[in-house]
Amino acid sequence: MTTKPPRRVAKETAATPAEIVAAINALTPAEIGRLKGYAQTRIWKLGPKAQSKTADDLFGIAIEELLEDTRRWDKTKVGMAGFLWGAMRSISSNWAKTYKECETPVLEADLSMKDGEGKTDSNLDHTPGKHANPEQQIIDEEKRRHYRDTLDQIDMLFKADEKARTVLEALAEGFDPAEVRELCDLSQTEYNTIMRRIRRTLRRAGLTIS
Repeated sequence: MTTKPPRRVAKETAATPAEIVAAINALTPAEIGRLKGYAQTRIWKLGPKAQSKTADDLFGIAIEELLEDTRRWDKTKVGMAGFLWGAMRSISSNWAKTYKECETPVLEADLSMKDGEGKTDSNLDHTPGKHANPEQQIIDEEKRRHYRDTLDQIDMLFKADEKARTVLEALAEGFDPAEVRELCDLSQTEYNTIMRRIRRTLRRAGLTIS
């Protein structure tokens, strides 16, 4: 399944196939790690709306759509890492919008995710009697619940502020401020304004960011 981006880059300003391949090959291990980490975060947040797709699927589809000219990259506007980040965000958002609960059964695959070493970590593996002792199970579950609750709280706080949510997601995935400004097409003044708004909102909710 492919999706079209909301704003189509003109063919004359789009990168050539050779430039695209060269830029993909030039991605550093750190950039690829951050992109795949972001893909995993998006899949995790989608839950059953991911319809059994994995982080690798999302990352691969973003590259596939670029190579097939479904999406076009203007290299003067954003780097390859930033483009793929935005593409995965758009693709996964479209999955969420088109999801029909009655047509999609929830499988164990939807309740699973892979850790940094590629090992499968299923929510079903955290049921009592498996791996950890009861005390550790309680601690681990509390940590997961706190993390989920914090993400949900932040999502609700910025539900009507798409720019702030985009900036927060990019920062959370390890992009530095300059990369975030490039990625989100923001001037320094616009970025500073958004960051002040984010900090005020989080402070009122008793949350902070570094």
